[in-house]
Amino acid sequence: MSERGARLFLIGVAVTMLVVAVMFELRRPEIGSPPLPPTPLELAARVARHPADWEAATVLAEVALDARTENRFQLWRAAYDHASALAPGRPGPPNSFARAAFFHWAELSEKDRQDALAAYAPLLHDHYIFVRMAAPLFELTGDLSMLERAQPHTEYSMGMLIDLALRNGRFDDYRRLRDEMQRMRAADFNERLHTASPADLIAHFPDAPYYFDSEPLIAALLEELHRRPLDETPNRPAVIDGVVDYALRHGLEPLDGLEIVTHKAGAASDATRIQLARKLGLVNVARQIELGAFDPRRPQVADSDWHGLCGTELCNRAWRTIEASHAVSLTIQTLETDDVAAYAEIYVDDALRGEGEVGARRDFVVPVGTPGMHRIEVVLANPRTRNSTARRLHIAGITTL
Repeated sequence: MSERGARLFLIGVAVTMLVVAVMFELRRPEIGSPPLPPTPLELAARVARHPADWEAATVLAEVALDARTENRFQLWRAAYDHASALAPGRPGPPNSFARAAFFHWAELSEKDRQDALAAYAPLLHDHYIFVRMAAPLFELTGDLSMLERAQPHTEYSMGMLIDLALRNGRFDDYRRLRDEMQRMRAADFNERLHTASPADLIAHFPDAPYYFDSEPLIAALLEELHRRPLDETPNRPAVIDGVVDYALRHGLEPLDGLEIVTHKAGAASDATRIQLARKLGLVNVARQIELGAFDPRRPQVADSDWHGLCGTELCNRAWRTIEASHAVSLTIQTLETDDVAAYAEIYVDDALRGEGEVGARRDFVVPVGTPGMHRIEVVLANPRTRNSTARRLHIAGITTL
């Protein structure tokens, strides 16, 4: 290129740059995404102009049912379908689609409702979303089976479903979920049994109280602790109390893997530590705990009296021993409840022998098996009403047959 040509080329570049600079000043481009418009129709227009804007389509799915237009249901579905196609796997589109449905539930057809729940269900696999939304969704839909299928399958989520079933009188669902909870606990424990540390086994052991269906777990725990004794005290004294109490009453051994509990104040109740020390032949240790724990002012309760009552009322669980040859008859009265009946479970020597709705008053007759002394326990499965007030029951009488 000649010198004249080079000069002309540079002049042309300079002029072009000047024109671009002037245009930039006269009409500055938007930096970043402009704010989304506030109304459904403006959002729809934005999506039409920018069909790749999945965020606008997602917001449109949430507000489309608020639009004052005859085709708002079609707009709601179309926005969701478009956002889902642009952002597959993102939680935003199904969340917005379902939220719109929840706020307009009474206006939707049955198909619309089912489609909204189907879109939202995968989000319930997340623990925190399930915890926040399970109860409101049940109040809205009454669909416990959907929540059961969508739950994250943790002990906490199962506990929430059980509570929902009990508070709302869904007792068939309660019994099924109760069995499923026990299977889940067994599977979780067996998965940890040979890999977790001894203290971690206690840390993740199901909460007390324990009944006959927990006996295989307790037996396996004691056997593993015999092989690998506790070398530190887990901070779950209620679990230690429950395990030792059940093991001593049912003759489960070995208990030597729990010996450290006898030497550590606070690892379990003093009564449990004394019983465990005696069982292990640690007479001096038991005596030392007794000296420190003895309180002459503490009232003594006979085994033949009810333990665990709230004054004279059954507020959660109560137990006692009684001599019986064939069966025990229990009379339970309801003092205070809501429109859902109280649900009682009757255990004989930790085995479930009777259960059902109490109503105003009910007599339970439960077999005891063999003649002799038997531990009778009454459990109020649904101690709280839907408004979280306490149900009040009274054990009006107990006789042997």
